Amino acid sequence: MGTDFNNALTSQYDYRGLRDAFAPAGMYQAFLDVERAVSQAQGELQMIPDASAKVIVEHCRYELLDMERLDEGYRKTRHPLMPLINELVRLCGPEHGGFVHWGITTQNVIQTGLMLLAKRAQVIIDGFLADILRHLGRHARVHANTIMAGRTHYRHAVPITFGFKVAVWIDEFLQALDRIKEAEARAFTVMSGGAVGCFSALGRHGPAFQSRVAALLGMGEMTIPSRAIRTHMCEYVNALTLMASICHKIAEETYQTSSEEYGELHEGRVEGSIGSSTMPQKINPILCYGIIANSNKLYSSAGMLMASAHRPFESDGSANQMFEDGLAEVMVAVSEILVRTELLVRNLYVDEERMRINLDLSRGAIFGEFAMMQLGGTVGKHKGHELVHEAAIAAAGGEAPFLEELARLPGGATIRAAIEAHLEAGSAGGLCAEYALHFGALVQDIAAGSRPTVEQRNINAYLKAGR
Repeated sequence: MGTDFNNALTSQYDYRGLRDAFAPAGMYQAFLDVERAVSQAQGELQMIPDASAKVIVEHCRYELLDMERLDEGYRKTRHPLMPLINELVRLCGPEHGGFVHWGITTQNVIQTGLMLLAKRAQVIIDGFLADILRHLGRHARVHANTIMAGRTHYRHAVPITFGFKVAVWIDEFLQALDRIKEAEARAFTVMSGGAVGCFSALGRHGPAFQSRVAALLGMGEMTIPSRAIRTHMCEYVNALTLMASICHKIAEETYQTSSEEYGELHEGRVEGSIGSSTMPQKINPILCYGIIANSNKLYSSAGMLMASAHRPFESDGSANQMFEDGLAEVMVAVSEILVRTELLVRNLYVDEERMRINLDLSRGAIFGEFAMMQLGGTVGKHKGHELVHEAAIAAAGGEAPFLEELARLPGGATIRAAIEAHLEAGSAGGLCAEYALHFGALVQDIAAGSRPTVEQRNINAYLKAGR
């Protein structure tokens, strides 16, 4: 979780429990939850004595564990699960303890337990994403007509509105939710096939047993519970990573455009915060660089897991350890990204005046596409492109402002007047406002875990409604 120093810096944030999702207490209880489901299912299916199943179920509680015994067990056995199994056997007593962990293997419990923790953590993640989307929806609606420079390759492209930019972010988050939900079905699964995944200890009763364990835990189940299959976990982590890349994009753009040279977007300032120990004027984008740093950490974790998914044979300890540790590291990074992103977009300050000033820096040349299309109606698009390009190059060379150069072209005076009218009205053209209002409305009241369908997102639904 980082040093005590960094923890102190983040103590102001409300992680909603996500930061501690994989803390030791939660992890132990998740493993015990798996053992409880295993014993209950086996008792119901008469694979172990019903009385023993009930005793085991009653003792699968974290508060009953003797942590000193566990610590000693780990020092002695150097095994990731045997000390917990031994402790559960001790708690259940000699008559019933012999049926603990019946016919399954360590990775069955650890992997299933970790995915159970991820499933629980995903509920919190869904809450963060819903809040982020509602905040973005508000910005999209409020700034549907806030004109600004659209930029490609870091240069002015065509005028857009800030609401349109936000609508793009909203659509990306909705796509991310699609990917996450699709990955959940494969990732949040029980794997209880035993030694190599073929139910070698449980035989033909194994599949029915695994199905019951999955039902008890509220999870899916692996169709072949092989310990060598890791791609479904990679898929889930990659879905989270792509989600984080959107947060990264928003942070990166806010980071850059909060500089004095742009001055367009700014983090909401926390009263009392200090940017520099030596430059008292500094107000630094601390949320942004926290998002950027943790996103890069997450990319590394996702890459590490992908690089180990191919490990050969029926199981591999090195891959297991990377996945077990890696999933916890992923959730830590995700928690740091989401808590900051929610705060960033909730209190994001939009400087409409600076956006307009920056739009005017090109002195009308940002309407080059508009001019080309207007000329194209009479001289053809290709020739129109050539003429506007020459006017722009001449203006950039200092011969005359772009609009003056444009006015010298055939029909250019009329086009210049139309551009000046757009500038005067603050009109971006295109469907910027429509996209902003449409996507802003889609997520206005979005609930955790829900998302509009792809068909509902299509702008045609908005346009056909005549809005």
